[in-house]
Amino acid sequence: MATALIRTVVASALRPLLPPSRCLAAPRALLARPPPAAAPAAWPPSCLQPAVGFKTKGVIRKRCRDCYRVKRRGRWFIYCKTNPKHKQRQM
Repeated sequence: MATALIRTVVASALRPLLPPSRCLAAPRALLARPPPAAAPAAWPPSCLQPAVGFKTKGVIRKRCRDCYRVKRRGRWFIYCKTNPKHKQRQM
């Protein structure tokens, strides 16, 4: 009895916040999470993975002729258009 009352209160509290199509759904269905979608194992191929982050170093150097320096927020960064693995950040 108390759980039914709590569900009704939760549903009435969430009803103004939700779009009209979801207002008619059961409160338990609103609070349930959908199962996580499995990522395809073949994409992206391991040979084409982009560089995720910066290499953090005390001394940064240009590694090729396309690398360029940028100073932002008091730190030096190195970016590279041809090879994103060259990205570096000064400590």
